[in-house]
Order: sequence, then C-alpha cells, then structure tokens
Amino acid sequence: MSRNLPEALRPIEDDNGIDLKRVLIAYVSLFAVAIGVFATALLFVQAHDRIRVHVFQTASTLERLISDEVTRPQGSFQFSLDRLDGLELKSISDIGELLGICVAVKDIYDHPVVERCFGGTDEAPTVVRWALARVVSPETKYGSLIEVYPGVVVGELSIMPNLDNEAWALWSQIRVVFGMTVGILLLNFLIYLPVRRVLRPTEQILGVIGRMQAGDIAARMPRPGLRELRRIAVGFDHLADRLQTTLSEQRRLAQRLISAREQERRRLAHDLHDEFGQLLASIAADSAFLATRLRTRDPELLAAVQSISSVTAQMMEGLQGILSQLRPQGLDEFGLRAGLVHLIDGWRRRLGDCRLELNISGEIDDLPDDLSVSLYRIVQESLTNALRHGAPECVLVHLVRETNRCAVSIEDDGAGATPGPGRSRLGVLGMKERVAALGGSFSMTRRNPRGVRVLAEFPAEAMVAHEDDDA
Repeated sequence: MSRNLPEALRPIEDDNGIDLKRVLIAYVSLFAVAIGVFATALLFVQAHDRIRVHVFQTASTLERLISDEVTRPQGSFQFSLDRLDGLELKSISDIGELLGICVAVKDIYDHPVVERCFGGTDEAPTVVRWALARVVSPETKYGSLIEVYPGVVVGELSIMPNLDNEAWALWSQIRVVFGMTVGILLLNFLIYLPVRRVLRPTEQILGVIGRMQAGDIAARMPRPGLRELRRIAVGFDHLADRLQTTLSEQRRLAQRLISAREQERRRLAHDLHDEFGQLLASIAADSAFLATRLRTRDPELLAAVQSISSVTAQMMEGLQGILSQLRPQGLDEFGLRAGLVHLIDGWRRRLGDCRLELNISGEIDDLPDDLSVSLYRIVQESLTNALRHGAPECVLVHLVRETNRCAVSIEDDGAGATPGPGRSRLGVLGMKERVAALGGSFSMTRRNPRGVRVLAEFPAEAMVAHEDDDA
C-alpha cells in the first residue's frame, strides 16, 4: 500500500534527529554542573588570596606579642625561649582562635620550642583539605627573627595559615554552591515533567505519521493541548484530507481509464470476431469448395485456390492472436479460472520442457471484471517475461482469494534478468498501473539463488463491484 504513496510520505529510515526533552534536561544539567564547578574554582582562588592577605596582615601584631612574651625579663636581665613552651602563647591565644593561624617558634639551634594552631576544631572533608593545600602555595608563610636587643637573636618565628580551619570555612561555602547546583537540577527536573507531559502527544503524532508511511492515509492526528502542536495537527489533517481526496480521484480516474480501455478492447475483439472472423471463415469455405470443383475441371487454378486457403488460415491464426491480446479468451464466457487454465495449457503446448503449475485458492469467478482482467493480464505478462527472457525450468502461479485481500504471485527459477527496454518494461509498467488503479501493491523482486518473483496484492475494496464496472 505504501508504494502508491507520494515520495514525501514514504517511510523514512533516517532517525538521527534530536529529542527536545533530552536536549532540554541535558543542557540545563550541564549548565548547573558548569556553574557549580566554576563557583567552586572561584572559591578556591578567593581562599588563596584571602589566606595570603590574612597571614601578612596579622603577622606584625602576632610578632610584637610574641616578642613581648619572650623579652620580658626573668630576673638579672635573662631572656629565654623556654618560658614559651610553658606559657603556650597565652598572650595570643584569645585572638588566635579568631584569626585561624598556626605559630611555630624555634631557638637559635633550629630546635622547635612551640608549634601551635589556633582556630576551629571542625574537620572539613579530606578532598577539600587536600585541594586547598595544593592551591595555597608554600610561600604563603610569614617568618621573622626574635631579638631581645638589636642584633641579639634568640629564635625564629613562623606564622602560617591553619589549613584545617580554612578548609572548614571553604567547605561551608562549597556546600552553599552545592546546594544551589542541586536546586538548579531539581528545578530542571520540575521543568522537565510539564514539558514531557505537554510533548507527550508527539509520540501519538509520530505514530500517526508512521501509519501514513505504512499506507494508512485515513489516519488522523490527535488534538494536543499545546496550541502550537494543535495547529500543526489541524494543518496536517487538512493536508491528509486533500491527499486522500487526490489519491482517490487519481485512482478512480485510472480505474475508469483501464475500464474504458478494456471495454474498447472488448468491443474491438467482438467486432473483429464477428465481422472479420466470419468473412475469413466464408473465404475459407469458398476456397475449399473451389478447390473441390477445380481439382477435376481446371487443375491449373487449383494452386491459386490452395494459396488463398493457406493465406486465409494464416490470417485466421493471426486474428486469433490479436483477439487473445485484446480480450482473454473464455474469460467472459467461462470465468477467470477457466481463462487461466487455458492460458497455462497454451504455454505448456508450446514449451514442453518447462514445468508450469497453477494453484488457485478460493472462489475467483465472481470477482469484478476490472479485477479479473487485471489478474489475468498480470499472469499473462509475467509468464511472457519469464518464459521468453529467463529460460526457466519451473514457473509457479499461485492465486488466492481471502476475506480481506486477493493476491497473485508468479515465481520462476530463470535467469532473473530485469525487464529491458521495449515491450517488457512497458508490460511491467502496465501491471503497476493496473494494481495502482485498484488500490493494491505491486512488487517485482529477485529470488535466491536465481529467478524472479512477481507479487500483486489487492485490498477488499477491489473485490467489490462498482457502478462503473457494470456500466
């Protein structure tokens, strides 16, 4: 059925288009992830700059407090770093908790005296701590010498950022970014649900298009709730109505043309048979009578009379061939079954070395005239092509009539050559025109390993007689 559709409506194999719903959710998800990654990277950069500025801004104050702690006299003007180990930097512990730093003091022999970090005790995820340690460069560190008098150095002071405290602060900000990303993804899902619901009729629309591609031109679009899709559906149905009307008109016109052609052939065959056939029969009878009389009275004219009789016989044989081409012999009087049997028997007499088989299932003699003639012509043309061009050893003709269809297939095991130019190609075109006029489908395919299979199928409508058939 789909072979009779216009080229634009035939099945399309390419399915490489995009899905709007998938593209929407993919783009928004990628956008959310990209925003999350960019914001997280920006937080790490800001943390690096903030830590660097923070360390160097607080370094001078801490240096002064620790120097005062060390240089406070212990008696007899003795100064030592040992007291720092016992005091644990109590002078800066109060503000150190707010600053979030680490302090390290070494003596002049590079022995550590105090190593202490100030700040929160909450731990950030290991991956955040590890990433922050990679971002904060080792140069983010303040170092100075501890002097009790100008030129008298008693130790070395180092002030570094407390990465655990900074990582926890950074993790708090990352959680906010993560929450925003999850919120965008959730919003994307909430948007996807109504979009999917609105676009759900597109599956039905594609289903209708698939039915039309398969040949069901009576299929019509649903009426979606979305205004744009509804307008598309209404426009599509309008075009489908026009297409159906056009195809119906073309089919009726083709059927009428074929009917008119068959009626004209029938009339010509009738006239030739009744007029020229009778005239040739009369000439044959007269020549036979003259041959009998002249055989004894005037033998010299006998040869001329016998020549007239021979030419008349040849003309009658040629007339029989023309009548067979114009109108299948016995089709009107005895029906399609008898006509096909006569056709097969004629080929069997001419080709004794080829096996011809005819299988008929169902009642076929009460079919409409257009369908009967079309079935006969398809078998006739297919046999002619196969036996004259393919040199087959076996040809199988199978005709079946069912409730909802009527089909004929002709299979041969010949050379399988496709029809060449001339009458063969015109014959195939004529078969296609007959099948299309009755709303059926036609195919001509190669068999494996060799041979050709011709298949013509007609719908139930073609098996119903119309007024034009009876006219």
